[in-house]
Amino acid sequence: MSRSTLAARAGYGWRVLGRASGVLRARLRSAATSSGHAVVPFNDMFSTELLPALDAQRSTLERFDLYLFDVMNAPRLRGQIVFEYGTLLCAFESWAHLSVLDVGTGRSTFPRWMSHAGAVITTFDLGTPVEQVRVDFHERVDRLVRRQPRKLQAVIGSMRALPFADASRDLVTSISVVEHLDTDLPARTYVPYEEQQRRLAEVLDEMIRVVRPGGHLYVTSECCDYGRATTDNWRKAYYYDDGPALSAAWPVKDVTRLFHDYVADRGCTLVGGLQFNPDDIADARHWTSRGPYFSGFTLLARKQ
Repeated sequence: MSRSTLAARAGYGWRVLGRASGVLRARLRSAATSSGHAVVPFNDMFSTELLPALDAQRSTLERFDLYLFDVMNAPRLRGQIVFEYGTLLCAFESWAHLSVLDVGTGRSTFPRWMSHAGAVITTFDLGTPVEQVRVDFHERVDRLVRRQPRKLQAVIGSMRALPFADASRDLVTSISVVEHLDTDLPARTYVPYEEQQRRLAEVLDEMIRVVRPGGHLYVTSECCDYGRATTDNWRKAYYYDDGPALSAAWPVKDVTRLFHDYVADRGCTLVGGLQFNPDDIADARHWTSRGPYFSGFTLLARKQ
């Protein structure tokens, strides 16, 4: 093995150990605190101005494992994951015994945190995951600092036809997944926008079907003002091989119709009402790490 390879591996190891140390420090300084419940608007667009109100939720999550410590603190993410995960934490006083279905889990360890907090978790993904979970030095060190959760039930299939009974879950979550309806998998071919909208309606219908009356649906996704956006820092992570230069986000002017109005028309109540304003995307405080005129948003609804 070359000296440069050894040095690279050593450097990576120290970075991982540094993150593990950060998790442990976070646990020690916040061991006596609860997750807290800040006044955070639901059904809103991402904004860096919301992040201070989610500091308690960020602190709670960063103590769990290396993955959550990284995404809670990484400057490259501009706090978007704090916004997505933290907003959901604000919605529930207790996770004990909640039956949760997480659609499109990928490599996220957030369901493990929900399990640790007392929820009964089912993860749901494609049979051939697009995002491969890393089992390497990072994972081995992670085991030293992660609190072992209850066992998660993993199910595979298509989110357009969820293999679960009607009204069988207290909460269905899907975090930054449905924007990938722009891609047919595993073929990795681009799906035209009209068909994306039809598939999104199928997915939302399935999620609503699975939630019990009185239960909740929580979805986050990406949006974009395609008339003004010119670049996307996430372009290399698109799932399709050939297609438009910019995609993997819903046109910002269509978000309310496709998401918030759609679930309301199907017997769901938006928790806290609708805060999303498409005009906000002109403000740089709403831009995510993807670049100018890209943002994210939340949907939190209660099924009647």
